[in-house]
Amino acid sequence: MKIHYDNIIYSLQKAGGISSYWSALISRFLRDQLDIHFTENPNENLSRKELHIPSHLITPSPSKRILVDRFKKIALPHQTEPFIFHSSYNRTTSNAKATSVITVHDFVHEKFYGGLRRYLHVLQKNKAIENARKIIVVSENTKQDLLHFHPYLSEDQVHVVYNGVSDDFFPLPEKPARGRSYLVFIGSRAYYKNFNFAVDVIQALPDFDLHIVGTALSKSEQKMLNEKIPGHWKIFTHIQNQELNSIYNDAFALIYPSSYEGFGIPLLEVMKTGTPFVALKQSSIPEVAGDAGILVDDLDVDSFRDAILSINGHEDVLRAKGIIQSNQFSWEKCYQETSAIYKALS
Repeated sequence: MKIHYDNIIYSLQKAGGISSYWSALISRFLRDQLDIHFTENPNENLSRKELHIPSHLITPSPSKRILVDRFKKIALPHQTEPFIFHSSYNRTTSNAKATSVITVHDFVHEKFYGGLRRYLHVLQKNKAIENARKIIVVSENTKQDLLHFHPYLSEDQVHVVYNGVSDDFFPLPEKPARGRSYLVFIGSRAYYKNFNFAVDVIQALPDFDLHIVGTALSKSEQKMLNEKIPGHWKIFTHIQNQELNSIYNDAFALIYPSSYEGFGIPLLEVMKTGTPFVALKQSSIPEVAGDAGILVDDLDVDSFRDAILSINGHEDVLRAKGIIQSNQFSWEKCYQETSAIYKALS
């Protein structure tokens, strides 16, 4: 079974859930010494830096026009025997020997964006879906979205393979309380993630601070934070998992008011540490959360505030439920199920 991985995601983001997913698969294919090769552009991706891919397995791309080249088919002329082609982000190949697999993570662009950004993304994704023999989706909710936007697809063509969670996340030994309690907001601050709403919740909880994990804040975001919760927020950018594990462990809870997730890896991460979470009961979140944590039906400040306060006195129960739920997901299981899909096509 010959496999070719297109590592373009490493050039498109410095860190993120798709990068974590892709690196988890690659590390295991390398571990098992399978016949795998890669196409890759220069990048500064944090997940990629932790991988050790032998240079002879990589076909480097000399082009630095990533924003243009991401929409082009890859020729891969050196692949002269049948092989599995899987792109990390919706690229296709013109090589006739390829059997293509695609992973669809979500339908954010279809649901929440418009204009040229939506048009280009959807055009590229649709071509990749139409070209694929097998389509991997990361949740049942994403599968339903896929079949909604592409009703011509056969369900036999679509496979739900859940994401996993890194072993970098685990409960740390109990430490004495330090300073004020805080909630964590992690990830993109796109409008459907409801970051401003999370700040409003903190404003309604004067005994709590907010720790923000993600990209650098814009000037308008800093202004908003300083007006609503002055002196009660911190930002953490481009951090490694070791530091993130400490942030989760010391937090009172994760606040996750996202209106839409293809999966929701941060929920698994925080559950593995034993820290509770409060999330909006939307999209794939109930699949990942199970009966762990606290799910809120509506995007309402009072409801989220009350849910957060209700954690007091129930930490041990929520901790146990979270750890049990997180144990149902693993990157090893994700890898084995993905590898089985490839083998069925070989």
